[in-house]
Amino acid sequence: MVINMITLIGSSLAKEGLVFTFYGGTKKCKSCRFKSTCLNLEEGRKYVITKVKRVTHKCPLHKDGKVQTIEVEPATIRTSIETRKAYKGSTIIFRTPECVCECENWDICHPEGLYNDDKCIIEEIGPEVTCEHGHNLTEVILSH
Repeated sequence: MVINMITLIGSSLAKEGLVFTFYGGTKKCKSCRFKSTCLNLEEGRKYVITKVKRVTHKCPLHKDGKVQTIEVEPATIRTSIETRKAYKGSTIIFRTPECVCECENWDICHPEGLYNDDKCIIEEIGPEVTCEHGHNLTEVILSH
């Protein structure tokens, strides 16, 4: 069961379905009275906006000078895993493949928002991924 979290985002970005990565705040955020709501997500993780609320607050850091209250949940992430572990609905411990150099599949094999040892559920199975390093990989969509 996914639990929605309430947070704040720049009003110009507050659109249902928007996927974003949370990178934390700035030094100016430390003295803001909304920091406990605005900075309550896990840094480096991807989220999807599930609901935009009407409540706004002033924020000098955003383009339009306002932040808006939103509900978010962790976003699903497209990546690759070992083909032998690719079964829809199964739970896996995510590990990036050990690569000696970057290749055309680097971004899918090393996705933003997932860390090694994250416990994930395979939501969808995609095509096999051609790996220059000889790994047997399949594209998947994971939730965590």
